Amino acid sequence: MENEGNIDVWFQQLAKAKKSANKDTPHLVVGYGSLMSKQSRDTHSNIRSLPLPVIVNGWERAWVTKSNDEKQTYVGAYRNSASSFNGHAFYTNIDEKLLQREQDYRFSKLKLDQLDFGSGINSSMLEVLSNCTVYVCETLERTSPSREFPVNASYIDTCLKGCLDVGGIEEVKRFIKTTKHWPDVFKLDDRLKPKYPRAATTCMSERTIFDEIQKQNT
Repeated sequence: MENEGNIDVWFQQLAKAKKSANKDTPHLVVGYGSLMSKQSRDTHSNIRSLPLPVIVNGWERAWVTKSNDEKQTYVGAYRNSASSFNGHAFYTNIDEKLLQREQDYRFSKLKLDQLDFGSGINSSMLEVLSNCTVYVCETLERTSPSREFPVNASYIDTCLKGCLDVGGIEEVKRFIKTTKHWPDVFKLDDRLKPKYPRAATTCMSERTIFDEIQKQNT
């Protein structure tokens, strides 16, 4: 497992980034899908922040975001006071590359009290966070997967790889359990020829773990 969830290091790097940036940047963005994958992030965005695991309260994640350009369905988030999901917080500027990647979403603000960073956060860290604007990518519309817009295994693997690298198997389980509307049909195994354009590389043992946990929890 990568040492990517180190809270002290994350806050040290955030302080350094804020010192060298404009007073209103960088922002915090909570990634909850493929942005959780370091490989996907490094290759297809300018985000260089370490990930900080977080629970988002008052929002729901589900298989609802249709990409007209990429012809598949992704996870999307929308407000639901009774729900929560796991994600990773990153400090970053919202630049054109990130906007293009998240073109099927809007950047919506979160309140700090909607975020649960766990027991490792102290009062001085919360004070630093209180001076940041926090965003989550809210889906523009909610549409179920279909034959024309399936859920592809290469995208699921990318999300779960990010969870595994940061929080281990428990983080993978958390993603699966807090994601709604897993499709019974219109779910394609494209692993031999990934259709998700920002896919992460996964090995056979990782994919076996992902499949087993999905069977147990969906």
